[in-house]
This record gives sequence, structure tokens and C-alpha cells, in this order.
Amino acid sequence: MAILSTLLSMSEPSGMWVSIIRAFEGFTNNYVLAVILLTVIIRLIWAPIDTLNRRISLKMSEQQAKMKPELDRINKKYANDPRMLKQKQNEIYQKNNSKSMGSCAFMFLFLALNLVVFFTLFSGLNAMASYKIYSSYEELKFDYANSLVLANQYTNSLTENLETFEDYENLYFKRFTEGEGESAVEYIGLFKKDNDEELARKEFLKDFSSKRTTVNEAGETVEVTDSTNVNLTKILKLFYPENLEEDGKVVATKVVTNENGEEVTENIYFGQAFKVPAINFVSEKYQETKESFLWIANIWIADSPFENSVFSYDTFKGRVGSGNIEEGEELIYNSFMSEIRENEGRVNGYLILPLLCILSSFLSMWLSTRKKKGQEVPAQAGGKFMKFIMPIIFGIFALFYNSVFAIYMFVSQIISALLIPLQNLIISKWNDRTKKKEEAKVEVVDYSRKF
Repeated sequence: MAILSTLLSMSEPSGMWVSIIRAFEGFTNNYVLAVILLTVIIRLIWAPIDTLNRRISLKMSEQQAKMKPELDRINKKYANDPRMLKQKQNEIYQKNNSKSMGSCAFMFLFLALNLVVFFTLFSGLNAMASYKIYSSYEELKFDYANSLVLANQYTNSLTENLETFEDYENLYFKRFTEGEGESAVEYIGLFKKDNDEELARKEFLKDFSSKRTTVNEAGETVEVTDSTNVNLTKILKLFYPENLEEDGKVVATKVVTNENGEEVTENIYFGQAFKVPAINFVSEKYQETKESFLWIANIWIADSPFENSVFSYDTFKGRVGSGNIEEGEELIYNSFMSEIRENEGRVNGYLILPLLCILSSFLSMWLSTRKKKGQEVPAQAGGKFMKFIMPIIFGIFALFYNSVFAIYMFVSQIISALLIPLQNLIISKWNDRTKKKEEAKVEVVDYSRKF
């Protein structure tokens, strides 16, 4: 039975958002759809609070517009008397804006909650992106590692059955399970394509560490453990020696045409022959497990033509953190991921999501400030600045972080834009009802003399 991998030092992220998305993923069977569903639910729950905030913001803007002529007048009148100007301004604010402190407190609370949701979800999705990148590589690594170990056992460290690999294009590796229930065992096998003959098999494992005894500096016999990476590195160096021409095992030859147009015989070494069925085996797993969405090849990377859907080792190390990388990982990674990058990698996107995030943000803000019923919505403080800076911020996040978070931002902005007409209608009805209640409370003053 396979032992738990010693590689897996990066644990799966936890937290409220991750748990909710994981539950939705189980329902939708798709991570992107799970995030979209979460976004819809967040925006619908948030809509009543957003409506209240918009109403308060509009009322404050209306109050500011109402006070502006009087403020402009005293600013001009007391321009040379700062003390009196401040006093008169306070009188106007007290007369017209007595509830502004409570309104401002609610708006700041609303903004704080928005930022908490935004950045906690951003953090959760970033942590999940790193974990998914890491775990996807781990799956591919152990497919390759098992084929590597099986080939090493089958050839007895390159001393037996080498002639089998002369027909390397006719070989393939396959995972399969025998038995049922608790007695089921998963294997990896080496087969021939032409007749499906099984040449060798071994139990599929995710731990190739081993114990050995050695003598330490004090002359004591001690037991040490060679990690999975140490043992895989030994096999890789056997299959791909530094001096290939002297130490490499030739299993076949082929005739090629050189630069001068002459036909020459070229050696095919064991490592080259082994890599053909091994990379085919791992590439099939890559195709099965990669997480794409529409035009985006890898949802854990930004939708950008400057990103390759399959990482180089340095990029991989940066994404998962050097603390999660074991010694010898670079050699193992490049031994098969460089081939997948060359064969399967492509530009990850075309800047569509960053552009959509910018446009949807502009749309949402335009709908919030556009004219309605012949009246201009009062300009809010900093409105023009936010109208341009917020779309740019959304675009930057979409450009430099994973596509899943960009999808969240885009869907969130679209839902906000679609809700604005309904919010405006609710605010209008709300204001009409409030106005009628205020009018009903106005006391009619009786000036008739009483005797």
C-alpha cells in the first residue's frame, strides 16, 4: 500500500472562504464555477447593505450640494478672517448636516467590511493557487518517479533487459488497480503497444525514502534515512550521466543527416529511450488534471500572454515558496517538466480578464453616477478620482495575480452593475416614503386667538 508522500510539506489552506469554495466545488465539480457561485451569493447578501450605503451617500451629496452656495458666499465674505470663516462654516454644518457623523461612521464601516471581504478572499485564493500549483506538480512528479523506479528495477540499474528499450516508441506506462475494497492495490506497469504485453510492474507509491546504516564521524554505526528526492536523484544521474558518451548506455542507433548533408549514425542512449514512454505517461496525467477555463490554459496564473501555462523551475519555486522545496527538486523538476513545458505549454491568456475587470468597474461606476429622470446625481467627494483609480486597481490585481481572483472581481462588478437600477428604484421609493412621513408629521400651527 502506498505510503504518504514525504514531499507534501505544503498543507492545504484552510479558512472560511476556502472551506465554502471547496464545498461549492464539490457541488459544481469545477473550481471556477464554485468561485462564480460564491461571488453571486456574496453580492446578493451584500446588496441590502450596499443599497443603504448608496442612499446615505446620495443624501450626503445632496446636502453638500444644498450647502454649497451658502458656503461659497461665506468663503468669499470672510476670506480674510479665518476664525470667523471657521465659525460660520460650523454654523452651516450644524444647521444642515446634523446627522453627518452617523452617516460617515456607517460609510466607513461599509468600506472597512468591503476591504475585509476583498482582501481575505484575495488571500485565500492566492494560498489556494500556490497549493494547487504544488499539488498538481506532486501528482505529475510521482507518476514520473514511479516510471523511473520501475524502469530502474526492470533493467536492474542498466544491466539487464536494455534491448527492450530499442523499441522505445512501442513502450508505454500505465497505472491500474487490482482487487477491490481494502484489498485493492494500485500498480504501475510497463507494456508494449502492439500486443499490450506486460513487461514489468510495481506497486504505485508516493514515498521512495529508504533507511540505511552508516558510520558517523565518531565511528558509531547509525541509521539514516535517504529521502525520496535523494533516491530519485541517484536514479536520474544513472539514467542521465554527466558524461553521456562515456557513461551512457546505448540501446539503439538511428541514421540522421548532419549539417553537411551527410548521413551519419547517431546513438540513442537509455535515458533518451526511457523518456519517450515516461513523458507520454506524465503528459496524459497533465492533460487529465490541468485546470483550464475557456481561453485560460491555467486558472492559477494570470490571464496574460507574458505567462506560460507551464512554469519554469524558478517560477515554480517562487510561486510555492522556497520553504516548500526539498533538496534535489530542481533536477527532478527539470527532468520531466521541461519536456511538458515544451510540448504542452502555451501563453496562458490574452489580457482579456484584466480588460474585462477594468471595463466592468467603469460600467459599475458610470451607472452609479449617470443622469436619471433628467437630474444629475450629485457629485460625491473624490468621485472623479475613484472613477479612474478603482478600475486601474482592479486591472492590476487581474494582471499580476491568478485568473480565479480576476474572475471573482469581474463577476462581482457585473452583478453590482446589474443591481444598480433596482437599487436606484428602491432608494427612490424609500425617499418618497420618508418624505411623505415627514410631511405628515408637520404640525399645523393655529394662529387664531383663543378666548
